Amino acid sequence: MVKKFFKSIGLKLVDADPNLFIGNEIYILLFVNNMLIIRKHRHLNIMKIRILREWRCKDLGSIEVFIGF
Repeated sequence: MVKKFFKSIGLKLVDADPNLFIGNEIYILLFVNNMLIIRKHRHLNIMKIRILREWRCKDLGSIEVFIGF
């Protein structure tokens, strides 16, 4: 379901990481039920709106620290 939706909006799954989707200057990283979206600020709201229309979720705002292991 997630893969199908992201594919429909032009994102591709990265071979090196099964939880990373890229495309159109955007990176989306999934972890369990969390999503980190990285994109230039002016285009970020458009992607957030698309995701919020697809799933019931909430925007927790900008992150200050991200630690990936």
